[in-house]
Amino acid sequence: MNKTLTNAVWKMRMQDDCLAGFEVNASLIPSGGTSYQLYIPSKGCHNACVFCNYGFKHPVRQEEILKKVEHICRYLPSNIETLILESSGSFLDDRELPEELQYKIMEIVAKTKVYRVQFETHYKTVTEKKLNKILQILKGHELAFEFGLESTNEKTLSIYNKDINVKEFFKLVQHCQNLGIEASLNVLVGAPLLTIKEQVQDALDTVEDILQNCPKSTDIVLFPINIKDYTLLKHMYNQGRYSIISHWEFVDVLTQIPRNALDRVYISWWGNRVNEFHGKDAIIHPQACENCHHVLMNFYNSFVNASSLEDKQKAVKEISKVNCSCRMAYEKEKSTQKCNKTISQRLSDEIMKLENEFF
Repeated sequence: MNKTLTNAVWKMRMQDDCLAGFEVNASLIPSGGTSYQLYIPSKGCHNACVFCNYGFKHPVRQEEILKKVEHICRYLPSNIETLILESSGSFLDDRELPEELQYKIMEIVAKTKVYRVQFETHYKTVTEKKLNKILQILKGHELAFEFGLESTNEKTLSIYNKDINVKEFFKLVQHCQNLGIEASLNVLVGAPLLTIKEQVQDALDTVEDILQNCPKSTDIVLFPINIKDYTLLKHMYNQGRYSIISHWEFVDVLTQIPRNALDRVYISWWGNRVNEFHGKDAIIHPQACENCHHVLMNFYNSFVNASSLEDKQKAVKEISKVNCSCRMAYEKEKSTQKCNKTISQRLSDEIMKLENEFF
């Protein structure tokens, strides 16, 4: 991780002192379809991604958390199939959540009838010890990890300030598969400092890399970038150096993915989520005009609730036919937008600006 980017990220996160020490307990958050997230408040993620604000220093009150988790698991929604265990970054990070607490939460979840249990965590927190404990405690449940890969391009990962070795990452995914644990990989659309065409291609290249290097059971979850409060991305946006992405850019990516691979592709954060702590105004979602907004929302819901590959293909085919003035504006900007500097030069320029603004 770059020192300047990391320090700037933490300066942004530290502005959010309204939650420091605030008593926040476990909560269940719908994430679309039959999936729900069991969020456990933690000391905050020690990684410093430019788009993320997972830096809250919640005191980890183990007894209160366990009581709340017991209550939540006793009254889970009837339609739930997947329960995602997450904290303010990585559920399996001992810095965030004491190891003993991680295992106790797993033991409570193990008693439920949830079919699939998924862990949102940084790939470097997955050790052989943790793998053995997960397999032992949650025996009988389908298991999976949710990893934030975002991109397989080293330059894009540098822009995100993301600490990932792609080869090691894919090696771990394969190892987990050998143990019977699947993986769900998050891919971001809309990296800062890239042109629209580069953003789209980066996402498509990442999807292709996953298809080529990961087991066929590996899910791909596409996220259009959301601009969140207390992030470096929000600062760049406020300074006029980042623009809200268009919904049509997200659709552009989805329509270019090989149709026979769509059964492995899922979507999230297209405008259906709110910040649980700061409210709906704390997140800026992708943009579209009023004329096509409802059409796009219907498309996303159709894609999420599709029960077969054919249903997803049909949804993508239908949205491909939609014409709108804002879609035409997107296509025009994509075709005319240019940048004469290399991505490395752009990042160096941005770091210089941040040094002047923050330090």
